Amino acid sequence: MTDACCWLWLAYVLGPGAAHCRSLLEVYGSAREVFDAVGREDLSGLLTPGQCSRLSTDPAVFAPMEARCVRMDAQVLTMADPDYPSRLKDIEDAPPVLFCTGDLSALNAGHTVGMIGSRRPSAYGVEAAAGIGRQLAEAGVCLVSGLADGLDSEAHKAAVNAGAPTIGVLGTPIDQTYPASNRRLRAEMEQTGAVISEFFPGESAQKGNFLLRNRLIAALSDALCVVEAREKSGTMNTVGYAERYGRAVWAVPGGIFSEVCAGTNRLLAEGRARMVTGGGALLEALGLAPQGTKPAAPPKKAPPLSAGAQAMLGRLTQTPCPLEALAAGSGLDAGGALAALLELEVAGLAVGCAGGQFRRK
Repeated sequence: MTDACCWLWLAYVLGPGAAHCRSLLEVYGSAREVFDAVGREDLSGLLTPGQCSRLSTDPAVFAPMEARCVRMDAQVLTMADPDYPSRLKDIEDAPPVLFCTGDLSALNAGHTVGMIGSRRPSAYGVEAAAGIGRQLAEAGVCLVSGLADGLDSEAHKAAVNAGAPTIGVLGTPIDQTYPASNRRLRAEMEQTGAVISEFFPGESAQKGNFLLRNRLIAALSDALCVVEAREKSGTMNTVGYAERYGRAVWAVPGGIFSEVCAGTNRLLAEGRARMVTGGGALLEALGLAPQGTKPAAPPKKAPPLSAGAQAMLGRLTQTPCPLEALAAGSGLDAGGALAALLELEVAGLAVGCAGGQFRRK
C-alpha cells in the first residue's frame, strides 16, 4: 500500500469539497496516520457521519486509480508533495489530492491573479479580460481561472499568448475537459502551465462540483479580478470564497444598464472590491512593474554652483529685482551677474521675469 493510495483513500473519505481536511491533518499529520487510527480511535468528533461511514474502505482499492493516472500522464499530487500548492494548505477544506497535467511549477508561481467572469460576456468584457490579462501575463503573473467558456477562456488565452504560466481549475475529473471546445486551449496551457482537478478520474461530472472548485480558484490567487458578473452567479460564489480566505478582490466597472455587469458594479458600490481599469494598478499592488516599464532613474546630482552664482543666490528674493540692482548688490559686473543668473535658472533656483527682472524660485 503506497502513500499515494493512502492519500487517495483520505480524499475518498472526505469526499468532494474535502470538508474538515485541515483539522484532521492537524491532529494526525498524514493520510497514513489517519488510516492507522481507524479502529483504534474515535474519529467522529473530526468527521461527519457520512465521512465516518467510508473509513472502513481499504486504501489498496485505489492502486488501479494510481496506475490509471500514470498511463494518462496525470500526476497524483498529495499534500505531502513539494509541488502541492502552498497557497492551498492554509484553507480548512484543502483537497488532500490534486490530479494534475502540465507543468507543475506553475502551481507555486511567485505571483498569481485569479481572473474570472461571465460565461456569456459582452464584447466589452472580452476586451477588458484580454487587455488586463495580457498586461498581467507579460509582467510574469500566473493567471488562474476555471477553463470555462467566456472570460475564463480569455484569461487563459492571454497567458498562452504571452508565453506565461496559467492554472486551469476543473469542475470535472482530470480526464475530462468541459467544454470540449477548450481541448486545444487546454493543450496549449499545459505547455507552460497546469490543469488541476480534485475529482477522481473516471467519475461522471456533477453540477455542484463547479461551485466546489471555485474555492480553489480563490485560494490559489493572491488577488481576484472580476471582469463581468451577474449578481447571482458562479463568479460571485468565487468572490465569496476570496473574501473568506482574505484575498484582495478587484472588479472592472461596467455599464449601469447591463445585467452582466450588475455583480461587479455592486461589489464596487459596496466597497467589497477595488476598481481596476487596467493591469497597472493590480501589478503595483503585487509589487510588480508593467512589462517594458523601467524603474525611475535616480535624480542626477546637480553640479556645484560657481562663486558668482552663490553670491547672486544670496541676493535673490521672491520679489523680482532688476539686473542692475542685483549686480551692484552682489559685487559683480553686468556680464558676470547675467552669467550667474543664467546658471541659477538652469539649476532651477531662479526665474526670469518681465522687464529684465529676476527672483528666487
